[in-house]
Amino acid sequence: MYKTWLFNNKKKKERKDMIKYGRRWTPRMVIYQQKREEVLKRIKDKSGAKPGGPSMFKHYQKAKETAEEWSNNFPPPEIQAQVTHKKGPAYMEHFSKEMWRQCRMRVFVMSAWKNEQGEVLFGMHDDNEALGDGDSFMKTKDWEDIEPVWQEYAQEQFGAGARDGG
Repeated sequence: MYKTWLFNNKKKKERKDMIKYGRRWTPRMVIYQQKREEVLKRIKDKSGAKPGGPSMFKHYQKAKETAEEWSNNFPPPEIQAQVTHKKGPAYMEHFSKEMWRQCRMRVFVMSAWKNEQGEVLFGMHDDNEALGDGDSFMKTKDWEDIEPVWQEYAQEQFGAGARDGG
């Protein structure tokens, strides 16, 4: 009897977000992002330390300083481009779902970013079809009138040639 009452009246755990939108950079992450293979080969050649092992990092204080700088400010554009490519769509999907879950808000995201070659790319994210009983904005409305205006704005802001990124 007591077990049932305790089970039914236990403190409920708070739901944690699955995605962290910020990042605290570590020396290991810095080395991984910057020419990983080349750095690991140089470390092994110079120190004999096992690549990926903790002893290799004592030889590279610079990675620690860089990690601190990236965490406090932001990583260089080529690293930002890699993160955008890898995590951008997941961030937008998570944002859309959370806005629906928390606020019953439908979201259509237009994005623009520079890739590693410095080209401005464009994307649109519409997850409305998967939320509740709604329809896709992109499939039901004439959003294509907005696209050229968005592309023009992004080109002005990034100051480069642009192409459609999907």
